[in-house]
Amino acid sequence: MTDNNELTTDKKIHASPTKDFFVKMITRDIALEDCIFDLLDNAIDGAHRQSKVKGGNEPLKGFHADITFDTKQFNITDNCGGIRLSDAIDYAFHFGRRPDSPADVEGGIGLYGIGMKRAIFKIGRNADVISDADSCFSVSVDVDKWGKKAESDWDFDYKDCDTTGERGTRITISNLNPGIDTAFGDPVFRNELLKLIARDYAFFIDKGFSITVCGHAAPSYKYQMKSSGEIAPAFDLYQDDGVSVRIVAGLVDDLPDDVPDELTPDKVDRFGWYVVCNDRVVLPADKSDKTIWGDDGYKVWHPQYNGFAGFVFFDCKDQSKLPWTTTKREVDGSSPLYRRALAKMKIVTSDFSSYTNRRKADLAAAKEAEKGMTQVDVYRVEKAQPLQLPALSKSSDKTEYANIMYKRPLAEITEIRDHLGMRTMSYRDVGIYTFEYFRKMELGK
Repeated sequence: MTDNNELTTDKKIHASPTKDFFVKMITRDIALEDCIFDLLDNAIDGAHRQSKVKGGNEPLKGFHADITFDTKQFNITDNCGGIRLSDAIDYAFHFGRRPDSPADVEGGIGLYGIGMKRAIFKIGRNADVISDADSCFSVSVDVDKWGKKAESDWDFDYKDCDTTGERGTRITISNLNPGIDTAFGDPVFRNELLKLIARDYAFFIDKGFSITVCGHAAPSYKYQMKSSGEIAPAFDLYQDDGVSVRIVAGLVDDLPDDVPDELTPDKVDRFGWYVVCNDRVVLPADKSDKTIWGDDGYKVWHPQYNGFAGFVFFDCKDQSKLPWTTTKREVDGSSPLYRRALAKMKIVTSDFSSYTNRRKADLAAAKEAEKGMTQVDVYRVEKAQPLQLPALSKSSDKTEYANIMYKRPLAEITEIRDHLGMRTMSYRDVGIYTFEYFRKMELGK
C-alpha cells in the first residue's frame, strides 16, 4: 500500500483481533480523566527510561508533558524519548501484552499496553501520533474507516517524518466524541483536571517532572505530616513477595499557601487513606471499604477523624505484582499482598481513633500539645515507629455532656448515607455527623 508520502513499500503496524471488543469494552468503564492519565503514565515511563539521573531529589527534572484541548481537538506533547518504530510495529498498537513484548521500565506505571489506544477511542474518531525516537514516524487513525475494514484487517499505516528536533511524542485527537467536546470546552473541567493531576502525580512532580494543562502548570502538592515533641507519624517498611511496602500515617498538614484557591481541594479531600503504586496515587483520601473503613466489621469513617491521613506505598520493579487494576483507579481487594497491608493499616488507624476520643475529653490539653508542630514530607519519613500522639487523661475534663436521642425515617437516614457514600455508617454516627455539620455551617465551629 502506498502511504501519503508516496512510498512504494508497504508499511504496516499490526493490531490485534476482535475490533468490536477493542473499541467498546476498553473504554466502557474508564473516565475521561483516567484516559488522559494513561497518556501521562506513558510519558512518565519514557522520562524514567531517558533520565540519566539515578536517585537524587529531582531525577525527572527537565522532562515535561503539555496538554491542551478545546471543543475541536485534544493534544498531548512530551519530550520523554518517543516510541521506537520497532516497538510501535511489534506491540505499541496491540491490545494487551504480547509474550515477546519488550520489558516495561523497571518500577514504571504504564503496565498494560492499552493506554494510548484506550485514550484515542475514548476521546475522538481521528488521531495522529507522531513519535521522534530512533527515527521519526507518524500513525494516523480514522476510527470509522478502520472499523469498516474487513474484520481480519487490523493494520494501521505509518509514514516517515522529518525529525522534530526533540525526542518525544505528540498525540492529536480530533473529531471528538459526543460529550467529550462539551467537557473540553468547560473551564471547570480544566481546573478539576489540574487538581487531579496535582494530587495523583504529586510524587512525580516533586521529582521534577512538569505537567501543564492549557498553559497552566499543575501545582506542587506537598503531602506532609505534622510532627512535634509529642507527635510523630507512624512508619513501617517491609518486603512482601518482592514488593516494598511502606506505611506512613498521622496528622496531615494543609496545602502550601501559594496554591491558587481554585485549585485547592476542600480539606476533607485530604483526609483518609491513600494507596500509592510506584509513586502513582491509585486511591486518594479514601474513606470507604476500599481501604479499611467498614471493611470486615471495622469502624466507618467519622468526621472526628478529620486531620488524619495514611499512605500505603507499594513499590516494585515488576508492576504486575502491584495491587491495582487496569484503570489504575481501583485496588484489587482480593490481593493477599493488599489484605496483609490492610491489617497493618487498621492498627495505626485504631491508635489515631483512640486519640480522637481522648482528645474530645481533654481538648484544652490536646490543643496545647499540638502547638508548634513542624512538617515533614511524607515521602521522607524514615524512622520506624508506631504513631506518636499525646498521652491525654480524661481526669482533667471539666466539660458537661448530654445525650441526644431522636428518631427519623429510615429512608431519610439512608439518603444521608448514600450522599456521603457510606452505606455502612451507623445511625449514631449519622446523628453525630449531621450535628457537627450544623455547628460548622451555621455556627462556624
